[in-house]
Amino acid sequence: MKRQLTLIFALAALSLPAMAEFETVSRAYEVALGKMRIPTSIYSSVGFRECDECEMHTVRLTGNTRFVVNGRTVSFEKFREMAAAVNDADAVPVIVLRHLESDTITRISVSLK
Repeated sequence: MKRQLTLIFALAALSLPAMAEFETVSRAYEVALGKMRIPTSIYSSVGFRECDECEMHTVRLTGNTRFVVNGRTVSFEKFREMAAAVNDADAVPVIVLRHLESDTITRISVSLK
C-alpha cells in the first residue's frame, strides 16, 4: 500500500511541469467567402465577419501571408483570381489564421470544388 501511494505521488509530481500555462499565439476563424472582403494587394488588409450580426474584423496582410487553395499554396494573384471566379461565395468556407500579437493574417485557406 505504501509503495502504491509513493508511486502515485511521484507520478503526480512529475506531471506538474506539464501543467504549465499555455499562451495562445494564433486564432483561426471559419468564415464564408461571401462574408470576406478579398484583399486588393499583398500588403493591404482583409475584412471578414464570422456571422451576419458579428462585427467586421479588418486585419492586415504581410509578405509572409500564405494563400492556400485546395491544400496547395498559391500566389496572391492566383488566390484572388480563384476567389473571384466562385459562383456561390456564401457556400464556400474559408479559414483565416490571425497572429494575435502582431495582429496580422498568416494564412488564408479555401477549399474549392
